[in-house]
Amino acid sequence: MTNIFRHERTAIVLFVVATIIIFSGIGLRDAWPPDEPRFALVAKEMVTSGQWLIPMRGGELYPDKPPVFMWSIAVFYLLTGSLSVAMLLPNAIASLITLTVTYRLSRALADERAAIMSMLLLLLSPQFLIQAKFAQIDALVACCVWIGVYGFVRHFCIAESWRCYFIAWGAMGLGIITKGVGFLPLFILVPLSFLAIKKQLPTTRWKKRALLGPLIMLSIVLAWLGPVLYLGAYKQDPIIQQYLSNILLKQTAQRYANAWHHIEPWYYYIIEVIPLFWFPSLMVLAVKRKQIKRVLMKNPAYFALAIWVVLVVVFFSFSPGKRGVYILPSLPAVAMIAGLLLSRGGVSKTISVFARSVTLLISLGAIAAAAVLMFNEQTVSALMLRFHSTLSMITTLGAICFLVGIMGLSTQFLNFSKHLILWLVVTTVVPSTIGVWVLNDLRTPTQLLMRVQTQSNIISPDINILDVGIVSFKEQYLLFAPFPVTHFGYHTEKDRENGTAWTWLKAQPTRFLLAPKDYLFQCVDLDRAVSLGFAHRDEWLLIPSTAADVECKLLSDGPIYRS
Repeated sequence: MTNIFRHERTAIVLFVVATIIIFSGIGLRDAWPPDEPRFALVAKEMVTSGQWLIPMRGGELYPDKPPVFMWSIAVFYLLTGSLSVAMLLPNAIASLITLTVTYRLSRALADERAAIMSMLLLLLSPQFLIQAKFAQIDALVACCVWIGVYGFVRHFCIAESWRCYFIAWGAMGLGIITKGVGFLPLFILVPLSFLAIKKQLPTTRWKKRALLGPLIMLSIVLAWLGPVLYLGAYKQDPIIQQYLSNILLKQTAQRYANAWHHIEPWYYYIIEVIPLFWFPSLMVLAVKRKQIKRVLMKNPAYFALAIWVVLVVVFFSFSPGKRGVYILPSLPAVAMIAGLLLSRGGVSKTISVFARSVTLLISLGAIAAAAVLMFNEQTVSALMLRFHSTLSMITTLGAICFLVGIMGLSTQFLNFSKHLILWLVVTTVVPSTIGVWVLNDLRTPTQLLMRVQTQSNIISPDINILDVGIVSFKEQYLLFAPFPVTHFGYHTEKDRENGTAWTWLKAQPTRFLLAPKDYLFQCVDLDRAVSLGFAHRDEWLLIPSTAADVECKLLSDGPIYRS
C-alpha cells in the first residue's frame, strides 16, 4: 500500500475529505422533488405554527412518517434561518456519524488498516453518498440503525459494555420514530445468540439487566407517541385519530404486507440495487471471494454482521413494495467486511486496475456527455423540449461535464490512493456546487410562481392581496410560493377537488386558480385561462374567477386548506 494508507493521520485526513464531499453545496440549492419539498414544507410549518407534535403539510395532516426527521430540519431552520441549509444538515451530520461508527467498530474488531479501508469503501458507495447529500429520511434512520448494531456488537463481541448495549436500544427507539424500520438492529441478536450458544462468543454478557433495553426503546418511542395516543384515544381528537390510524397501520403493517406502490419482484435488491449502488464493496468481495469464508469463520463478529445483512435484505425482499434506499442501513456492514478482506490481502493489481478503469470510463463518459450537450443539436433540442430548458442551461451543463471529465482524467496520473480520493472529490464537489446552482431554477417552480403575480396584476390591476388556489399539486408549489396558497387536499379525489376548487373560485371575483393544463378542469372556460409555461414537466394555467361557470353543479364538499 502507498504511504497515505500507512500514515497515522490517514483516518483524520479521510474524515476531512468526507466532510468536504458531504457538506459541499449545502445552501446553494433549494429543496428538489420528489421528497425534499415535502419534508422541508413540514419542517417550515412546525416552526411557523409552533405545532411540532404531528407533521402538517400546507395546513393538512401529513400522516406518512413519524416526525423526527422533520424535527431535525426544523431545529436547524430555527438555528440558521435558512431552509436550504437546514434541510441538508441532518443527513450530512448523520452520514458523518455513520462513517465514524464504521471506523470505530472496524478498528475495535480488527485494526486501523481495516478501519480505514472500511471507511473509504463506504464513502465510495454511490448509495451512501446520494443519501448523505439529499434531504431524504433514510440516511438519518440508517445512522440510528447502525448505532444500534454498533452497541450490540461492542457489548457482545468486544467487551462487556452496558452503556453501549443501552445506547443501542435508545438508538432503535429514535430510529422507530424517525421511520418505522428503526428496529432492524434486533436482527443481529439472532447470529449473536447463535454464536454464544456455540461458545464462539462469551455467554456471560446475557444477563437479566439486558431486559431493561426494550424499556429504554419503548420510553423513547412513548416520549412522542404517548402524547399522540393521549390526544387520539382519550381526547378523541379526530385529526390525531386519523394520524394514528395511518401511521400505526397503513404505513407499517399494510405498507409491508400489502404495498400499494413501488411494486418490485423479490430479486429486486439482488439484481437492480446492490450491484450498482454497493459497487465498490461488491467488487472487493468478488475479487476476494475465495477468502470470505475463512475470514468470516475466524472473526465471529464479522460473521454476525454478514448474517445480519442477509436478514435485512431478505426482510425487505419479502415485501412487495421495494425501494433501493430501504437496505441502506446494512451497507456499512458490507463495507466493513470488504474492508477487512482488503486490509488482509492488500489492494491487488486486479482491484487497482479495475478501479482505475471504472474511474477512467466515468471521466471519459463525462467528456462524451459534454460533447453531446455542447455540439449535438438534435440531442440538445430534444432535451430542451422534454425538460423545458434553455440552450444556455444545456450548454452550461455540458461545460460542467467537461470540467468534471478533464479533472477526473488528471487524477489518473497520481498514485492509486491519491487518485481514488481526489477523483471522488472532483466528481462530487463540482456537480454539487456549480452543477446544482445551474440546475436550481429548473428543479423548482420559482419562476412560474413569479409569473402568477405578474399575470394576475395584468388581469386584475386593482388587486391588493393575491388570492390563489391550486389543484393537482406537489409540495414544492406551496413551499416556494411568495404568497398564500389555498388548496383542497393532497389526496382528495379529483371530482371532489374539482368541484370544491370551482366553488371556491367563483365565490370571490378577485380569485385565481392554478391548474395543470391536462387536469381537464370542469365548469370553467379554459379559453379565458392564461398559460404560465412549464414547471416540472407540466404546463400550468392561471384561471381567473371570471372563467368560472356559475350554473354548474359539482360535488363541492371537499376540504379547503390555506398555506
